Amino acid sequence: MRVLVADKISEEGLKILGNQGRIEVDYRPDVTADELPDPFAVWAFPEVIKDAAGKDVLCLAGGGSQQSVAFGLLGCRVSVLDISEAQLARDRMAAQHYGYDVVTVQGDMRDLSAFGNASFDLLYQPISIVFVPDVRWVYREVARVLRPGGIYEVWHCNPTTAAVELDNPASGWDGVGYRISESGRAKVVRRGSDGYETFREGEPIGEFNHQLSEILNGLVESGLAIQAVSEETDESTEFDGPLEPGSELHKRSIVSLYFGVLARKLRS
Repeated sequence: MRVLVADKISEEGLKILGNQGRIEVDYRPDVTADELPDPFAVWAFPEVIKDAAGKDVLCLAGGGSQQSVAFGLLGCRVSVLDISEAQLARDRMAAQHYGYDVVTVQGDMRDLSAFGNASFDLLYQPISIVFVPDVRWVYREVARVLRPGGIYEVWHCNPTTAAVELDNPASGWDGVGYRISESGRAKVVRRGSDGYETFREGEPIGEFNHQLSEILNGLVESGLAIQAVSEETDESTEFDGPLEPGSELHKRSIVSLYFGVLARKLRS
């Protein structure tokens, strides 16, 4: 396995996303398969999983078992690539618990040399591409390992609202609304001398803010045709009562923070 070290993805990405468990894992040993959420009810693109049984699926930079469980129980042949061995261990535990097979590979999302050309029918990538400076590196490898007609579902942070998510008192909830105090066109997320996150100056923390032109044009340039886009929002979710202003649920009910893109590899 080659690990690319052109930037801080291997060091900082592992620190942030991996061992600290940034992704909240839904799998718990005390939960049976019947008690898990119905994927058709919660999946943004239900057409992706409608006929997924028997297909070869790669969860790309998506260790932790959230997605591999869904695909495994749908009858897919599941592989997971992630930079964090701790996250991959959760995928193996879940597979053993629910009784399906999974292949786990520790590696960099920009280097899929562990897999041959045209190995997969479907690639699913949660919000993890923020840890690479250039999405095209990932897209090129995705296009290589996808079969003609194969599907790539990838989730991104919304660059137009990225500043709302900065760990900075000048951004986010200000008592009236969610403030965007910095330009979302900045590329690198940094930590300033005051300890707060910013786009302006300071040390890079290993996360990158990708623009819509990079995200969408990069897919097209890689031979992936965009099929659909979905903005993740909780505005239609029913809550027990009013949400506390400034809380995570309140923010997500108002601000579109993430979006997913469904793309298909063109047939030669």
